[in-house]
Amino acid sequence: MIKVLKAVKVVFKYIVMFLTMLMPRDYKLCVFGAWLGERFADNSKQLFIEASDRDDIRAVWITKDKTIVDEIRKMGYEACLWGTKEARKVQLRAGYAVISNGISDLEHTFLGNAIIIDLWHGVPLKKVVYDNKYEKNWDSPKQKLRDSLIYIPLGKMYFVATSEMFVPIYQSAFRRRKDQIICLGQPRSDIFFDEKKPKPYFPGKNIILYCPTHRNEGKEPIHIEKIFELDKLEKYLAGKDYYLVIKKHFYHREEIENLEKYPHIIDITREDIDTQILTIESKALITDYSSIYIDYLLLDRPILFYCYDYKHYLEKDREMYFEYEDVTPGEKAENFDELFEQIKGVIENGGDYGRKDRERVKNMFYCKAGQGPVGNILLDMMVNREIGKKHE
Repeated sequence: MIKVLKAVKVVFKYIVMFLTMLMPRDYKLCVFGAWLGERFADNSKQLFIEASDRDDIRAVWITKDKTIVDEIRKMGYEACLWGTKEARKVQLRAGYAVISNGISDLEHTFLGNAIIIDLWHGVPLKKVVYDNKYEKNWDSPKQKLRDSLIYIPLGKMYFVATSEMFVPIYQSAFRRRKDQIICLGQPRSDIFFDEKKPKPYFPGKNIILYCPTHRNEGKEPIHIEKIFELDKLEKYLAGKDYYLVIKKHFYHREEIENLEKYPHIIDITREDIDTQILTIESKALITDYSSIYIDYLLLDRPILFYCYDYKHYLEKDREMYFEYEDVTPGEKAENFDELFEQIKGVIENGGDYGRKDRERVKNMFYCKAGQGPVGNILLDMMVNREIGKKHE
């Protein structure tokens, strides 16, 4: 009985989605969402803010979180609560929809024939979506049927890549034509080039930022106490007046770390903090296989790679688009002792690991336009109807 009800619900959803194709769309109206409607963050957030400050486009954020609605409205911008008549009405009329993760960032049931722009949430180092064989069987009959059905109402979808090198990768990862890939850059990096710097989260503190990528979409926990010698690290950081700030991937947001004994090691994974602001105020970045280091290249600061589980990660979690060594300009640490020495190098000697190679890698990952602010360029393309013409 439960399966029958679920099937009826799915059928009804598709009927509604197809019916919304009949709605007239206003291309001066754009709805924005991110991370399954649960966060005000990422590329969508930055483009939304830039759009909201313009007079030639109406921007509305859709979210499941009432506190986010209140926050955005206090900023003087428009926001609607997911599932309300107000939210559904604006999504039914919007000509454009901007997302950072996937169509479930918004109530896509009401977006039939809208032009959807997926900014994605980083430059992919590891294989994503259709290229990620570990996620699901993308070529199963059920998946193929779903994809073909959704493509009819939601096929006007475009993806923004950061360089020509990524155009064929995006074509494969998202199974789209070349003309559906826009080569530009990430709006979330615009904040790096703004003369008015945002208010820091840790004013007056020297911080090193640790941002590991997710393990198996968060199903495999990241235990900080197992990969760091916390007592040794705390003693050293305290003596140098430095802090290690840990921000795991969103998929690990429910993990709790017991770090009360270590005041200089701070886990903010569960807090709604803008990663781009953290990168601006950090002295150096530690990561592994996360594309955050590609954003960090634009800041030209030290990057350390803590790849303690490299072999396991490739065999059990994700494949990569590139040879890891070729695109990671910095020291690699396979264990904590190696990482500790590199942290000491950064703090004590200004050890700028990989500096000579960073420019080469930056030019691989970013086209010329992508190495500066891109948000208003993209918004101009939307306002001038340069995106979506091939679908008219």
